Parts: sequence; C-alpha cells; structure tokens
Amino acid sequence: MLAYCIAEQQRQIDIPGSGVEGAAVRWIDVGGLRCFVSDFAVQMPREPVPEMVKAFSEVLQRIFAQTAIIPFRFPTMVESEAVLKRFVASRSAEYESALHRLRDKVQMDVRITAKPDGPENSTQSGKNYLQRKRAIYKEAQSVQEEFRRISGSVAGKWTQRDTSGGIRGFALVDRASLSTFLEKIARVHTPAGISARVTGPWPPSEFVEIVHE
Repeated sequence: MLAYCIAEQQRQIDIPGSGVEGAAVRWIDVGGLRCFVSDFAVQMPREPVPEMVKAFSEVLQRIFAQTAIIPFRFPTMVESEAVLKRFVASRSAEYESALHRLRDKVQMDVRITAKPDGPENSTQSGKNYLQRKRAIYKEAQSVQEEFRRISGSVAGKWTQRDTSGGIRGFALVDRASLSTFLEKIARVHTPAGISARVTGPWPPSEFVEIVHE
C-alpha cells in the first residue's frame, strides 16, 4: 500500500475517487486516527515519476482542504494493512497531540533567493568568495526578518531552513487569518537582486515533530 496521510477520524471527509496510478483511495481507522492509503501493485521506479507526485499531492490537498493532516513523504510504501495499523497505533498519542495542536492551522512557505550583483568570477580568492556569499545571505536574512516582523501576531510561529540559494521560511497561520496574513506580507519590499516567492496554504509539516520511520 501507498500511505498518504493521517488525520483525526471524521465521519464526512470527501476523498478523491483515485490517487497514484489511478488506484482507489481508501482509509484505515486506528483508534481515533484515520490513515489514507491506496493499493500499489506495480514496482516503484527509482526516481519519482512527476505524474505520481502530482496525483499524490492532489490527494493530500483535497483532504487538507477539509481537515488537518500529517502527510507521509512520497513514496511511503507499507507491506500490509496490519503493519500500518501497528505503526500508527505505536505513535497514536503523538499523532493525536499534533493533530489537535494543528487542527486549525496552515503552513505558508516563503522562499527567498538572492542573486549576486555581478557574474561569478572563477578567479576570485576563496576569502572574497566567502565574503560575497555571507553578504548575500545577510541580505536574504534581512528580508526574511521583515516578513516575520510585518506579519506580526497573525503568524503564530516561524521557522526557517537555509537553502543553496538563500532561505526558506515557514509560517504557521490560522486558517481563518490567512487572508489577513497575505495582505500584510504583500507590503514587504524586496530590494533589487532579491526574489521572494510565497506559496500555500500547505499542511503544517514543518511544525510536526514526529518523524515517520
């Protein structure tokens, strides 16, 4: 089976008729939790196929639009329903706590990238190169801090990860406050050479401490 996500049990969740490889999406209940899966009869390719990733994401977004979820990474394959039930049961207290805490929350992603002022110079010294990289990162960090500042209390929590080209920030926002959050961050000025791309809402995966094994 291919595992999609875990949610709290709800009687009415409208799920897609099919998911990856056209297989029917169904759920398995474990205590107060509901795990969404589909059967997977073919061998998983070495590299994820874009069509599979798209179908997987569409299932997640359809369910997430209705309730809080903890997604599995694609592809998470489970050999049987019994194995899945044992795993979810062993982590049930952690899952239930996280889902309760994030019940009305969404995640917004802010990807900040900075471009050097001029072309890369392969002859520059290692010291100059590192100084230039630090200056670029510092500028990206200042933009990230401005996103935090201007969003104020609308974003209950922020976290970030460094990327090869800059910074990726994650904001935890109440579903009901999403429009206010977007209005606020639209006022952030990005200087020349800095790109800031906002996407979402997404499931708040960056704010879940549980690690799927």
